[in-house]
Amino acid sequence: MNKKDKFFKEFFEKKRNDLSFISIKEGASISFKNAQYKTDAELPVPLRVQRLLEDIKNQDDRDGITLNNIIDGIIYILGTDIDFGFVDEYNKMLKELNFEVGSYIVYCINKFEDSEYEDGIVYGKALVNIKEDEKSSFIYGSVLEKAGLKLHEEGNEQKSQYFLEEANRYLEKCLDYDDKFALAYYKLGYYYKRNQKYIKADLIWTKHQELDDDVLRIDEIRNELIQLRPFVDFENGYNLVLRERPEEGLDLLLPLVKNFGSWWNLLFFIGLAYRALGQYDIAETYFENVLKLENNQKDALNELGLCKICRGKYVEASELFTTLLNIDPGNCEVFCNRAVAHMYNGQIDRAREDIQTALKINPEDPVALSIRDELDK
Repeated sequence: MNKKDKFFKEFFEKKRNDLSFISIKEGASISFKNAQYKTDAELPVPLRVQRLLEDIKNQDDRDGITLNNIIDGIIYILGTDIDFGFVDEYNKMLKELNFEVGSYIVYCINKFEDSEYEDGIVYGKALVNIKEDEKSSFIYGSVLEKAGLKLHEEGNEQKSQYFLEEANRYLEKCLDYDDKFALAYYKLGYYYKRNQKYIKADLIWTKHQELDDDVLRIDEIRNELIQLRPFVDFENGYNLVLRERPEEGLDLLLPLVKNFGSWWNLLFFIGLAYRALGQYDIAETYFENVLKLENNQKDALNELGLCKICRGKYVEASELFTTLLNIDPGNCEVFCNRAVAHMYNGQIDRAREDIQTALKINPEDPVALSIRDELDK
């Protein structure tokens, strides 16, 4: 079980444990409007005690336990423990009372305050457990999304991530049931944008534009797509660089520098592309600019050091690798790189020391072993 699943398991178990039960005697009747349900046997019904106490506090001379309290408890069971032994009887009760529990759940979700987001999640889960389809998946996903964004604003990043990931899962499920469900595309685009998956956000929102009939949402997402364009070019560009197609990557990345020159990661991938093309002097400039923006950016320090080696600047290279090792002292790769700089600079003993250290960190490292063999010749 992964951490997210464990979190939700514990979340729903905790909510389940908030319930207490009262027994309704055999033959007792419960009425709703013109309908009536009569128990065939003694029936334990769930109640949220805290909710009950709050309701009693707000009552005048009415009886303490109301049908609303019972319905709330049943919804909590449906949301937290769908395999509970009396669920079938609860469903029978709701059916005989002609109580549209699905509509009631949606009504309650829309009425919950922001501070009641956990209730909304339980109610949303109940809706999915009653019948999972595109609508229930969308509603539950939306409730989870709202909770995740609230927690993000409060700085609770771990819980926020769990809720947003689960929201994404159910919004994707929504499209499994109905691939023309425009609102799911609308929300999913924002999810992927927040997670810096710009290409996917672009694809999702482009599909949204084909399906939605709400003019305001269409205009909103059209503007989002315009603003997303440079981010999409950046993602496509760096993927091309990583796939060893540096020239194509540069075609997309270089035009972004004019407006986004403060993005250190943009400059980094441009530097990486030029290094792949063997244009080490240009690559150096970009990596140096990265370090002006992020002075301890480890990958830039390493790449700049490699460029220095390729240009025969071995002392400068070893100094850069030393700086990096002060930040990341257990990095086998960097010890290997510094060993190469020492070796090319004729400092064989220092190179051997670095390789010995690298092999202590990772005795099976193939690069370290090959450098050791070279030093032993």
